[in-house]
Amino acid sequence: MSVIWSLFMPGLGQLHIHRILTAFFALIWTIVFLYASHLLEAIQLLFFGEISKATQVLDKQWLLYMPSMWGFAVYDSYVNTVENNKLYEAEQKEFLIRNYQSPGFRIKRGKVVDQ
Repeated sequence: MSVIWSLFMPGLGQLHIHRILTAFFALIWTIVFLYASHLLEAIQLLFFGEISKATQVLDKQWLLYMPSMWGFAVYDSYVNTVENNKLYEAEQKEFLIRNYQSPGFRIKRGKVVDQ
Protein backbone atom coordinates (compact mmCIF):
# COMPACT_ATOMS: atom_id res chain seq x y z
CA MET A 1 0.00 0.00 0.00
CA SER A 2 2.86 2.37 0.76
CA VAL A 3 4.25 1.86 -2.76
CA ILE A 4 0.90 2.86 -4.26
CA TRP A 5 0.82 5.99 -2.10
CA SER A 6 4.37 6.83 -3.21
CA LEU A 7 3.36 6.44 -6.85
CA PHE A 8 0.70 9.11 -6.37
CA MET A 9 3.03 11.58 -4.67
CA PRO A 10 6.55 11.03 -3.30
CA GLY A 11 6.46 11.16 0.47
CA LEU A 12 2.96 9.78 0.98
CA GLY A 13 4.25 6.20 1.20
CA GLN A 14 6.74 7.22 3.88
CA LEU A 15 3.94 9.02 5.70
CA HIS A 16 1.86 5.84 5.51
CA ILE A 17 4.57 3.85 7.33
CA HIS A 18 5.17 6.67 9.84
CA ARG A 19 8.58 7.81 8.61
CA ILE A 20 7.72 11.45 9.20
CA LEU A 21 11.12 13.05 8.61
CA THR A 22 11.71 11.23 5.31
CA ALA A 23 8.14 12.00 4.24
CA PHE A 24 8.62 15.68 5.03
CA PHE A 25 11.81 15.95 2.95
CA ALA A 26 10.35 13.95 0.06
CA LEU A 27 7.22 16.10 -0.04
CA ILE A 28 9.13 19.37 0.20
CA TRP A 29 11.62 18.43 -2.54
CA THR A 30 8.84 17.19 -4.79
CA ILE A 31 7.02 20.49 -4.39
CA VAL A 32 10.26 22.40 -5.10
CA PHE A 33 10.90 20.35 -8.25
CA LEU A 34 7.30 20.77 -9.45
CA TYR A 35 7.43 24.52 -8.86
CA ALA A 36 10.87 25.09 -10.42
CA SER A 37 10.13 22.96 -13.49
CA HIS A 38 6.71 24.63 -14.09
CA LEU A 39 5.30 21.15 -14.68
CA LEU A 40 1.81 21.92 -13.39
CA GLU A 41 1.61 25.03 -15.54
CA ALA A 42 2.74 23.05 -18.58
CA ILE A 43 0.12 20.37 -17.89
CA GLN A 44 -2.58 23.02 -17.64
CA LEU A 45 -1.50 24.56 -20.95
CA LEU A 46 -1.42 21.09 -22.49
CA PHE A 47 -5.05 20.52 -21.43
CA PHE A 48 -5.97 23.82 -23.06
CA GLY A 49 -4.40 22.56 -26.29
CA GLU A 50 -1.50 25.02 -26.32
CA ILE A 51 1.28 22.53 -26.87
CA SER A 52 3.92 25.01 -28.02
CA LYS A 53 3.36 27.23 -24.98
CA ALA A 54 3.49 24.18 -22.70
CA THR A 55 6.89 23.14 -24.02
CA GLN A 56 8.21 26.72 -23.83
CA VAL A 57 7.20 27.22 -20.20
CA LEU A 58 8.60 23.84 -19.08
CA ASP A 59 12.08 23.94 -17.52
CA LYS A 60 13.46 20.57 -18.58
CA GLN A 61 16.54 20.68 -16.35
CA TRP A 62 14.41 20.80 -13.19
CA LEU A 63 12.04 18.24 -14.66
CA LEU A 64 14.87 15.71 -14.91
CA TYR A 65 14.94 15.44 -11.11
CA MET A 66 11.39 14.08 -10.94
CA PRO A 67 11.99 10.45 -12.06
CA SER A 68 14.76 9.99 -9.51
CA MET A 69 12.59 11.54 -6.80
CA TRP A 70 9.67 9.26 -7.62
CA GLY A 71 11.97 6.24 -7.91
CA PHE A 72 13.60 6.97 -4.55
CA ALA A 73 10.24 7.40 -2.83
CA VAL A 74 8.81 4.16 -4.23
CA TYR A 75 11.96 2.15 -3.47
CA ASP A 76 12.38 3.60 0.02
CA SER A 77 8.77 3.02 0.99
CA TYR A 78 8.90 -0.57 -0.31
CA VAL A 79 12.15 -1.47 1.48
CA ASN A 80 11.08 0.08 4.77
CA THR A 81 7.65 -1.54 4.60
CA VAL A 82 9.26 -4.96 4.12
CA GLU A 83 11.60 -4.34 7.07
CA ASN A 84 8.71 -3.14 9.24
CA ASN A 85 6.76 -6.30 8.36
CA LYS A 86 9.73 -8.50 9.32
CA LEU A 87 10.08 -6.69 12.62
CA TYR A 88 6.34 -7.03 13.28
CA GLU A 89 6.40 -10.76 12.57
CA ALA A 90 9.35 -11.31 14.92
CA GLU A 91 7.74 -9.29 17.71
CA GLN A 92 4.39 -11.02 17.20
CA LYS A 93 6.08 -14.44 17.36
CA GLU A 94 7.87 -13.56 20.61
CA PHE A 95 4.67 -12.18 22.13
CA LEU A 96 2.65 -15.28 21.25
CA ILE A 97 5.34 -17.64 22.52
CA ARG A 98 5.77 -15.69 25.76
CA ASN A 99 2.06 -15.31 26.54
CA TYR A 100 0.29 -18.30 25.01
CA GLN A 101 2.69 -21.20 24.56
CA SER A 102 3.01 -23.84 27.25
CA PRO A 103 6.48 -23.91 28.87
CA GLY A 104 6.65 -27.67 28.32
CA PHE A 105 6.06 -27.39 24.56
CA ARG A 106 9.00 -28.81 22.54
CA ILE A 107 9.51 -29.46 18.85
CA LYS A 108 11.86 -32.29 17.95
CA ARG A 109 12.75 -33.02 14.32
CA GLY A 110 9.49 -31.61 12.95
CA LYS A 111 7.25 -33.51 15.40
CA VAL A 112 5.34 -32.02 18.32
CA VAL A 113 6.14 -33.68 21.64
CA ASP A 114 3.87 -32.81 24.62
CA GLN A 115 5.14 -33.35 28.13
